[in-house]
Amino acid sequence: MKTGRLIELLARGAGPRRQDHTRRLALTLACGLGLALALITVGPGVREDFMEARMPVMWKTLFSAAAAAAMLPLAARLMRPGRPLAWRIGAGLAFVGIAALATVIALIGEAPEQRMQAWLGGGFPWCVVLVPLLAAPTAALLVWLARSCAPTRLTLTGAAIGALSGGVGAMAYSMYCPIDSIAFVTTWYVISIALCAAFGALAGARLLRW
Repeated sequence: MKTGRLIELLARGAGPRRQDHTRRLALTLACGLGLALALITVGPGVREDFMEARMPVMWKTLFSAAAAAAMLPLAARLMRPGRPLAWRIGAGLAFVGIAALATVIALIGEAPEQRMQAWLGGGFPWCVVLVPLLAAPTAALLVWLARSCAPTRLTLTGAAIGALSGGVGAMAYSMYCPIDSIAFVTTWYVISIALCAAFGALAGARLLRW
């Protein structure tokens, strides 16, 4: 047997079994979301009109959950060495494309004089600051989990972990976010998650080294 083939077979057997990995990943994400929600509660708090605005809050939460779900297969696969990515990168890119299309459609539906208000939310988009902060607990837990799985593509793994954590952080942020415009959410939530991915890519090569 060639040495390269032997290394590949050993890599495929490294790390926890699939069922154990899936269970640990689910528990890690649940803990990360719980910590993010706790930070929202003790920090800026849930929006005051939460009960009246529960439907907009729900759709923002579902949008954020969809972002996390789009990145979950890629992050889970990258954590374990020697696994082909197949369609998993495409899932994340497809989500970004759909969000961009939704932004354009939403802005077209607004009156011209209202488009900037709908897109920017009337001020600084604080989600680009708060979502990465809320994503930090999930990212830390996922890095700890990934290190036990011996990933090999560290920068890409870090980016996937960052994006997945950003989706979880955005779910918590939606409980506070006072802006319900579709164009705002589909633009700035995605940018916030992309920032999380960028931070993860930068940190991945150092923190995931084993």
